Amino acid sequence: MRTIQLLRRLLAALAGIALVGWLVVMQYDPARIATTIRMAVFDTYQQTAPRPYRDPAVSTGTGVMYVNIDRPSLERVGPWPWPRTRFADVTQKALSKGARVVVFETPFEWPDATSPREAVQEWLARPELDLDQIARLEEASSGLPDHDAVFAGAISGGPVVTAFALSDDANSLVPVRKTPVSARGGDLGPYIPVRKGMSPSLKSLEDAASGNGARTLSDGPAADNVIRQVPLLEQVSGTVVPGLSLEAIRVAEGARGILAIVAKPDADLTFGRRPGLQRIVVGQKEFPTDADGGLWLHYTRTQASRALPAWKLLGDHPDAERLKDAIVFVSASVEGPEAFVDSPLGTIPRVEPHLQAIEQMLLGHYLWRPDWALPAEQVFLLVAGVALLALLISYGTLWAALFTAIAVTGAVWAGWFAFTTKLWLVDPALPVIGLMAIFTLGAVMNLTRRNATEKFVRAQFTDRLAPKHISALVREPALAAPEGRFTPVTALSADVRGFHRVAEPFGPDASGLASLITNIHEPLTRCVLRHDGMVDRFVGGGMNALWNAPVAREGHTVQACQAALRMVAELEPVNRDLERDARRAHRPFIPVSISIGIERGDAVVGNLGSGNVYDFSAIGGAVNEAQLLQRLSRRYGPAIIVGAEARDRVKDKFALLEIDQLRLDGRIDPWRVYALLGDPIMGANPKFRALHEAHEALFKAYRARDWAAARLVIAECRKLSGAIRTLYDLYEERIDRLEQSPPDKDWNGVHEIADLLAPAKSKVAIGKPEAADLGEAPV
Repeated sequence: MRTIQLLRRLLAALAGIALVGWLVVMQYDPARIATTIRMAVFDTYQQTAPRPYRDPAVSTGTGVMYVNIDRPSLERVGPWPWPRTRFADVTQKALSKGARVVVFETPFEWPDATSPREAVQEWLARPELDLDQIARLEEASSGLPDHDAVFAGAISGGPVVTAFALSDDANSLVPVRKTPVSARGGDLGPYIPVRKGMSPSLKSLEDAASGNGARTLSDGPAADNVIRQVPLLEQVSGTVVPGLSLEAIRVAEGARGILAIVAKPDADLTFGRRPGLQRIVVGQKEFPTDADGGLWLHYTRTQASRALPAWKLLGDHPDAERLKDAIVFVSASVEGPEAFVDSPLGTIPRVEPHLQAIEQMLLGHYLWRPDWALPAEQVFLLVAGVALLALLISYGTLWAALFTAIAVTGAVWAGWFAFTTKLWLVDPALPVIGLMAIFTLGAVMNLTRRNATEKFVRAQFTDRLAPKHISALVREPALAAPEGRFTPVTALSADVRGFHRVAEPFGPDASGLASLITNIHEPLTRCVLRHDGMVDRFVGGGMNALWNAPVAREGHTVQACQAALRMVAELEPVNRDLERDARRAHRPFIPVSISIGIERGDAVVGNLGSGNVYDFSAIGGAVNEAQLLQRLSRRYGPAIIVGAEARDRVKDKFALLEIDQLRLDGRIDPWRVYALLGDPIMGANPKFRALHEAHEALFKAYRARDWAAARLVIAECRKLSGAIRTLYDLYEERIDRLEQSPPDKDWNGVHEIADLLAPAKSKVAIGKPEAADLGEAPV
């Protein structure tokens, strides 16, 4: 009985500590735990119920669009980057189509390098020019227009807004502010985010523009680079400046100033508002904001109607008429990853948060995190937590479970109801987590679970992982949880070439054959564990291994390649031992050689056994492709074959030679494969560099259909140190076939894998044969 009472008191103490601790986490948010959870909930709201798209042009008369400089536009108009004269054309075309305002989302920080004056300056800096040449250059460029001046002239021809970028890199630059920002009710300074520096557009462009705004986006309270807010006001160098979205609205409305309404700290607070910014007034429009001037975004799904390809505008396509009476942003999706951002609904063009913010401001649609939300969440957790604790102590688990289910359901429903009906951002997850923690706490259960977990991990991974990784799994057993998870892995597949021939001399000697397999597996296993990999499974005379699962490791592809090279090196002493044993047993000795395939990619890792038999492994393209490369290795000759994704991670760290490009099911682009021949020392060796250059020349001639040149290069390759005879035999055979049966016009040197895998074929089929269904390689 004393033990029961002691456990009951211990449960009360631990649950009370958990309740108070979680309230502290909600209030003070150490390590941004609460914010991370809260933002995940708010993102889920948006993912489940995104804002229904309504064209603001229908209800307000003002549309919102952007001109997208996309790849088709580059193909039709000209390569990137575009000269400023072309941006001038975009500006004039958009204004001629009736755009209410044209907004450039990207700053123009530097003079146009294609401008005659800038190009001449580059030439004038060259020492080999004489005075006469310099004079002719200056004379030739003197009468040509400056591209930036042309662009500035186009900007001055209508309502245009330029952008500047803010950053935390300190400088003393101050943007050209086109309109005053005034405050009523208090000072803006304490509430508006302060940035240390900025990158403006050229002053000539800013001076010519009707507006100038900060292109900054914000992840709100989080720090995970998911854009949830658009700042309407910010500070830099002691100056309050408008955000790009707000400035676009101001210019479109023809307003001369921006008014910020502020609540002082000592003022009587309106219900649900804290001291800080309350709303912003621009002309006849008012926009409620967060206390720091941020506008919460309620995203719609991406709408194709928002975007107009630049080539359609420049080509007077009928679709360009949609720009009439619209706020038109100009953005370039061809700038690469910088042109995109993450949102709760996925990756979107960087310009889109500005568009959606303007749509919300035009439509009067605003998300709001009420200031009473956090106190309400804490009060709910405190009251429900105390009641749950009383039920756990007095009535046991069944009633506590029923109460927890009701409380959790009510909290989730209340949060969802507030979002869908009031657009309030109220978080039920943190109170729910606190309740669940109280319900599940128990010292005995925790201790028992930890002991069972440690026993389980050691039983499953002792022979598959290095000891330090087993210790990490004991500390973080969730890494080996049976639930599958996606993670990038490097997969290695190794197998003995012609294992049936190596095993044939053993005949019915089962113990000898088992000893042979053990002698092969032991050094392979040592190599994997020494280089922080996991032994996935043994398959006949070979094995599969994984890196970066279950324990994450930096540089895991490098470690896999190092392990592969070590495996090849370890075969020499293994063969010596096997030869000695063969002489003693009076049986033939056949040397052991191995084929190894390595590839990197995303895979599902976790328990891939059954409910009763735990088997931590991985499935995915990288695993299958590593096994496929291992099977292809003997056709090419080198022991180690590396796929394109793995090679991209280690290309500067090893001696690698391209050996083929293949057509693989599931891949759009050709799959390049490489031979891994040695470590960085070998990669820097002049003899290897000569072989590398010869291979480049070989594939250049081969893919250009210059068969005679390819044969000459192959002959030269055979003379070089490290030459791969089997590979050159293969390509000479292909060239013979190509000369007899020339490939199609669109042939680009890509080879079908089916021909390499078919053991019955002695010739290589070139061209575009019918694709073979290879199935999935065994895991």
